[in-house]
Amino acid sequence: MRLCFLGLAAATLLGACSNDDGDDGSTPGGDGPLYVMATAVSDDSASNTYVALLDSLAARELDLSQAREFPGWSDIGVIGGWVFVSSGEAPVVTRFALDAQGTLVEDGPPISFANYVGDANMYNQELISPTKAYLLGDGELVVWNPTTLEITGTVPLPKLPVRDGIEPYVVLDRGSVVRGDRMYVTAAWTDTTELNMLPDSRIIVVDVERDVVVDEITVPCPDVMVADGDEHGNLYFSNWVYSPGATLLYGDSPACAVRIPAGSETIDDWRLSYAGATGHEGAAMGYLGSGRWLFSSFLGDPATYDPATDDWFDWLFGDSWQLTVLDPSTGTTTPVTGIPRNGGGYYASRFDGVTHLLMPGDGYTTTSVFALGADGVATPEIHSSGWSTRIFRLR
Repeated sequence: MRLCFLGLAAATLLGACSNDDGDDGSTPGGDGPLYVMATAVSDDSASNTYVALLDSLAARELDLSQAREFPGWSDIGVIGGWVFVSSGEAPVVTRFALDAQGTLVEDGPPISFANYVGDANMYNQELISPTKAYLLGDGELVVWNPTTLEITGTVPLPKLPVRDGIEPYVVLDRGSVVRGDRMYVTAAWTDTTELNMLPDSRIIVVDVERDVVVDEITVPCPDVMVADGDEHGNLYFSNWVYSPGATLLYGDSPACAVRIPAGSETIDDWRLSYAGATGHEGAAMGYLGSGRWLFSSFLGDPATYDPATDDWFDWLFGDSWQLTVLDPSTGTTTPVTGIPRNGGGYYASRFDGVTHLLMPGDGYTTTSVFALGADGVATPEIHSSGWSTRIFRLR
């Protein structure tokens, strides 16, 4: 089964285990830490999404029978202590709160975006604050208020042209980052069907106080669809995991990453050439902590690919990627230990000073979560059936 792969990852299995006290951590209770995790389980005919509350991330198998089930490919976001679940069947988002027993209950009427879009998935959204969120619409951002559950306006986006027959692809969620009163949104000309991408991309800058686009920055790198920032205000923008295939198989421009440093509104002269740093193409920079960053390095050999008999998707997203830690100040790189070779893309959440990586495995039918410190050492956490891309700390 091939899933839509415009956002995610791959990796390894964890053996199931339980906490020493016999509590499997799947039932929330008390006033201690509480986490929420979403995973989508699919077969050839349908998908269902499971949202689980956890009071521990101790390594074990996630019991989906204890999770709340939603039809279709739903998704979650968290802001203001609420959990927002986008429908997998309609352009609707429902807000949930915790009740006194620590379970999720609907909190307010669902908000419909049917007048603007056909899909309100959280992958197409950026939750700015408890009173401001953006949904990617048709040539615009739809502005809504997570507290009042009202749509409050729209923000027209720049009219990016079709180039060489490729539509521009604007990316929120993993492709956007907020710093102060600015949101930086990536856009690229990437054809993931034919593995063709143009050599430059864009960063659209939105004033989130005035709801207006204030700048459009040209980036001299292909397929820029990933954005992240550190605690000092440095922002980095990089490609997604398709571009190494386009480079190695079809000669497209090598990928690179750029930076908007703290206190600046434009990219500076810093560049990351993956091939220059490691000898391999790479993708997907994300912040790891302590000034260090993470990216996926592609170790696959183009000589092993035969276009007459091989599927480039299987070749590109097989277990041919290695997670790598980068120090941008020195350019030094170090392989991550504790996570074997994987399928390249990954999703991550950062809380409690730790980056939690969600790494799909077994053809995106399972997911393993790892805690990764700035030292590049990974520790196993939750393992789940399905494809998990979200884990948040609720309290």
